[in-house]
Amino acid sequence: MVFSALFCSVVAAVSLFSKVTAAILAVLFLAFILIFVFRKNYKYITVLLFVFLFITGLVFQFFKIEKLNNFDNKKISGSFLVIEETTYHGTYNSVRLKNIDCTELPNNTKILLYDNDKHALNTGDIFYATIKVSVIDKYNEYRNSRYGEGIYLTASLENFDKVTGFNRFYKTSGDIRQYVRGIISDKFNGDTAGLLLALTTGDKSLLSDKFLGNVKTTGISHVIVVSGMHLAIIMSAIFFIIDKMFYNKYIRCLISTLFVISIIAICGFTMSVIRAGVMFVIVAIAPLLKRDNDSLSALLTAGTIILTFSPFAVFNVSFQLSFLSTFSIVWILPFIERFLLAKFNVNNKTLNSICSVLFSSVSAILFTLPVIIKVFGYVSIISPITNLLITFPVTIALIVNMIAVILSAIPMINVISYPLFWLSGFCSKTVIYIVNSLAKLPITVAVLPKSLFWVSVAIIVCLIIFVQILSNRKKGLNANGI
Repeated sequence: MVFSALFCSVVAAVSLFSKVTAAILAVLFLAFILIFVFRKNYKYITVLLFVFLFITGLVFQFFKIEKLNNFDNKKISGSFLVIEETTYHGTYNSVRLKNIDCTELPNNTKILLYDNDKHALNTGDIFYATIKVSVIDKYNEYRNSRYGEGIYLTASLENFDKVTGFNRFYKTSGDIRQYVRGIISDKFNGDTAGLLLALTTGDKSLLSDKFLGNVKTTGISHVIVVSGMHLAIIMSAIFFIIDKMFYNKYIRCLISTLFVISIIAICGFTMSVIRAGVMFVIVAIAPLLKRDNDSLSALLTAGTIILTFSPFAVFNVSFQLSFLSTFSIVWILPFIERFLLAKFNVNNKTLNSICSVLFSSVSAILFTLPVIIKVFGYVSIISPITNLLITFPVTIALIVNMIAVILSAIPMINVISYPLFWLSGFCSKTVIYIVNSLAKLPITVAVLPKSLFWVSVAIIVCLIIFVQILSNRKKGLNANGI
């Protein structure tokens, strides 16, 4: 799956700038894989299938883009579905839509709508309106990020008619988000409420600008974006409960898949939580196919599947950061840990746990360095120590707050939620205190010039080669031992 994930990423990125180069790469790679298949290495048939599906999906996306280009500056009337919460920008609102009943646009085309009249549109609403469409051309500085979200059109609202109905799935997920926001806002205020809401649903709207700045400075932005870390904590608890109550691999797979889909919907279908969700579904399906739960294979398969259905997700910053950091943790980190801990003979469990948190933070920073340099231009040098100090209270806050929110919705036993909310609030305040205190240090970030981009790529390549050498040496030792 390494080959398929790498191929999909490279070809998707290249195709947006040169379709001819992308086509040549695709032909060469297909020929390369076919050679292995003809030599009876049948495990590559799966890779061949994934690559074929990806190429088909990429071609389909370009046909769709070409078709949508014909609608530039046209006014279109029809029914549209609100698929995400409205974003408020002061003088106007923006909202992401899908068209569901329009004779001109292809169905389910995503549109970023700018609403100068600031209508009260909620997730799941279906409304009839007239919009003026604009194509995102290749000179638009936001093209790559918009394409990464699957959005090929923007539009301005010309005439709003009325809300005609709602989509139950989107409305339910939106209602749950609003309920969680409401209950947390009633129990807490300020950044305490904002952090708990961000931990639970990924909604950062209640966080102050000052605290958001401190979060970036201390390098813990991943904490307030629902991603693999959050889903790992939640799904570990769910797996534990399922396995304790009963064990049936089919029921386990069904329940975990439903939970993953629900969490993805509640958290707003962000690319980071989609990546983590697909990965967990693959892990749940593996026992049904009598395959091992290999985290690396699950990650690479998840990346390939996402790029097959959404090729330009490779340009999505959340996807890049989530995939690269997870890759470093599930593949690079175990080798580095074993190498260093064995070298220095570290046997203490507490010290092992501390080293694990520090190593995972450093490895994640190293592997996301190219994205950090290109997008942000600076890196937090206190991120490892911040992650070490907040890991435990963040975990407690997330688990306890989710349980408290669920219990608060049950009338007969909602009183049980009160002490749980107190505990989650205490942990949230602890995290805020740590972050704000460390952000006051004289030196917190290192500014990185764009020229270091390729240096960071070279560091990653060297790390991968180093780990591969260690892996091969270990296999050699095992073979000699046998």
